[in-house]
Amino acid sequence: MNILSFINTPFKQKFGIPRQSLLVMEAIGVMRFPKNDFFVEAFRGIEAYSHVWLIFQFHEVSEENIKALVRPPRFEGEKRGVFATRSPHRPNRIGMSVVKFEKLEITHAEVILTVRGVDLLDGTPILDIKPYLPYVDSIQEAIAEKIDVPQKLKVVWECEKPDNYSFLEECLSIDHRPLSKKEAENEFGAFFNEVNVRFKVTEDRVTILSVKKV
Repeated sequence: MNILSFINTPFKQKFGIPRQSLLVMEAIGVMRFPKNDFFVEAFRGIEAYSHVWLIFQFHEVSEENIKALVRPPRFEGEKRGVFATRSPHRPNRIGMSVVKFEKLEITHAEVILTVRGVDLLDGTPILDIKPYLPYVDSIQEAIAEKIDVPQKLKVVWECEKPDNYSFLEECLSIDHRPLSKKEAENEFGAFFNEVNVRFKVTEDRVTILSVKKV
């Protein structure tokens, strides 16, 4: 299986990554490819599409963690078969995310693809890229188990806001806490880009306690 590129994203650890793509539109992903005849030609026409599919590998899931039954966070601990979920603990560790196409740049040495709304760990291997086609990828009559859209929490700052505060607010407004810690008023930490954010979640709000450069 050939790896085309490794995507650079703001998410330096698994905790804090949105559980689906397009939930945090300020989350930018950048993929770099060598400037050669193949990649220059392979991206011809991609600007005609507003969104693309990224086919990738869950590279931090070990083979020992592959399971037939998983506990997706959205089902509050209830077990589901892995093929009935989007869990990363899959036999071939292959995932797919639809993201917004931002731009394509061709420099003297590289072909650079930038996308928006990523939900991938920094350094994730990209296996393939395909255009999103609304007439087949969006099926109006499709049926799926009802899963509520994640409700965004109010974000309150108890420290000085950094330059990229709107991105941090977008990320942290989604409740990332594991089910086992939903009731306790624990303090959490997450890495985004080059900062470590400490925060706590109480009822309907997220309180950001500190933002420090790593």
